[in-house]
Amino acid sequence: MLRSGLLSDTPHGFTTRADGDLRPSAEGQAKAASRLVSALGGNGSLLIVNQVHGARVVSADDILDAPSSQLLDADAIISTRPDAVIAVRVADCVPILLVGRHGVAAVHAGWKGTAAGIAQAAMEALCAAGGDRPDEVRAVIGPCISGAAYEVGPDVLKAMERVAPAGGRRWRTTGSNGRDHVDLAAVNANILTALGVHVEVMRVCTYSTPDLWSYRLDGERAGRQAAVIRWALG
Repeated sequence: MLRSGLLSDTPHGFTTRADGDLRPSAEGQAKAASRLVSALGGNGSLLIVNQVHGARVVSADDILDAPSSQLLDADAIISTRPDAVIAVRVADCVPILLVGRHGVAAVHAGWKGTAAGIAQAAMEALCAAGGDRPDEVRAVIGPCISGAAYEVGPDVLKAMERVAPAGGRRWRTTGSNGRDHVDLAAVNANILTALGVHVEVMRVCTYSTPDLWSYRLDGERAGRQAAVIRWALG
């Protein structure tokens, strides 16, 4: 697993191929998920959701209260439970881990979720759950497709122009063929920074890193890595 120094006081990680394919339907997924829970010192099952590229946030308690056969539709999970390991799954989309004084969150931000405001929604839900201020929250943006590899059409570009704050990290570039490229990590970093969150971007590209899965590179054959975290402070 890849880890961030910014969150060194919190059990967390961004998995690689070596940690197993975390797609719910993948062979060996259950064992890989169990290993992650153990590695982070948690109990029970790995808590995940059915990611729908929106802005719905659920809690670890919501997942535990749902029928065991049902995955809730959401793109972020918050937790204030020290026994629970929460995770989102990605293969180019942006994984974000948030840590406040009283809880943690795992966020899946594709371009549609970014446009819908998932990063802000997760941060606000985390602050509401623990009474934190945005400037007390730390965020790490993990491996995702880089701006250099993410060529987009006008629909994605217009959506990002609507939500990206002015200034901040450069998120739009033009490729050698004249097509637009978008750095989704930079867009989400700018959104969170503008809200007062302290943000680290790991700058690891899923498309160009052989140890990671990339949907744009591998298509339907792509597995899923995970961003995992457990609340351990307080």
